[in-house]
Amino acid sequence: MTTEVEPESHPSDLDDHALEAVPSNRRQSLTQMIVVQIGWNISVSSFLVGGVVGGGTSFGEGMAAIVVGNLVLVAVAALIGLVGYRTGLSSYLTARVVFGRQGAVVVSLLLGVVAMGFIGVLMDTWSGAVHKLIPAVPPWAFILVFGAAITTTAIFGFKGMAKFSAIAVPIEIAIALLALFKIGASGGGFAEVVTQQPVVPIGFAAAVGAVISTWITGAALVGDVTRFAIRGRDVIISCFAGFVVGAGIFETIATVSAMSVGNSNFVLVMQGLGLLAPAAVMLVLALWNTADNNLYSASLAFTNASNTLNVRIGKPVWTLVAIVIAVLVAFAGLAAQFLVFLNIIALIAPPFAGVIIAHFWILTRGSMHARLLESAPAVRVEALVAWVVAAVLSKYTDLLLTDAIEGLVYGIVCYAVLGWVVAAVKRGTPATAAATREGEA
Repeated sequence: MTTEVEPESHPSDLDDHALEAVPSNRRQSLTQMIVVQIGWNISVSSFLVGGVVGGGTSFGEGMAAIVVGNLVLVAVAALIGLVGYRTGLSSYLTARVVFGRQGAVVVSLLLGVVAMGFIGVLMDTWSGAVHKLIPAVPPWAFILVFGAAITTTAIFGFKGMAKFSAIAVPIEIAIALLALFKIGASGGGFAEVVTQQPVVPIGFAAAVGAVISTWITGAALVGDVTRFAIRGRDVIISCFAGFVVGAGIFETIATVSAMSVGNSNFVLVMQGLGLLAPAAVMLVLALWNTADNNLYSASLAFTNASNTLNVRIGKPVWTLVAIVIAVLVAFAGLAAQFLVFLNIIALIAPPFAGVIIAHFWILTRGSMHARLLESAPAVRVEALVAWVVAAVLSKYTDLLLTDAIEGLVYGIVCYAVLGWVVAAVKRGTPATAAATREGEA
């Protein structure tokens, strides 16, 4: 481990090292890393994506899409997660190194708002599902209560998320297994699922894109969690557990459920299995797990942006601001636009992840430590340009399987090329050449 950290301090759990590297005495065990990662990835979005895949693909095609999509996410998360582990920095402090101090403000604000917008969409979906169980209580009341509830765990950072996930994950797994048992015990059983053909096929590429898009932002921001890891292998293991064991398995269960019932709406699927009440419990726990992680990440983003702009507002306050954003999005009623929202995420997050990967694994190999913050420029123009160009190319070209994969690859290639060009130009300037000759002398 090559992490260099600032002198050890003991900030409260509310601050959670939002503006500094995580010191060695605050690192967490592999078990805690796995629990948080699985809890984060068992999400309502997994069921929504599973419903989309199950309603638009054959069984073999759907399973292949889930495997391919989540393995791509594991690879992305591992590469970015290792940066968080080695530097001890949050995603947004890492962005400060890559995009520059001022450039990272744009990155932090954009990704923070997108993260909470996504949670707002999921909250809207959940409120409608629970309203089916208790019609007398309006959806807006559920949204407000839930928003307050997730704030109670997210505001305490990693420790709060770990404690909740340790309770929620076993319950979620039990409900998922119950759903599979009901499918197997139904008239056609699993044989009917295997032979199921979609009424309106969406295609393999679209299915893979849906799987990747729903969690590419999480993979790009996984450093917020992995900065607490003790060993590099803990990062890889926990990322695999989160995306394959967490998201992948629950997407599979949702896909199989949709194929069995013949409907891509998760709530109606579970209702068709006679599991509407357990479905509501699952939605609450799954959304809470994901929402408090995204809320936590967004609060780190806003804290970083405000600090750079010399607005000294602590992470707890930004946690409250972030949840307000999510609630407003939920009130806007965007649940029906889930796939549209995924496409927006697929346009923004993959190029960001590609730029981060290119910076640390290609342009500055081996240079991963907290001291990098001290040498961060005001703006790294080539990084911002690469991000925008990669997003545009992924939108208007069709060279690879999905826009999400294209954005990731374009981000890596564009920034690597621009970074090499800028470095070559700097080496060729008179001042730089003279300094080089003096050093050699």
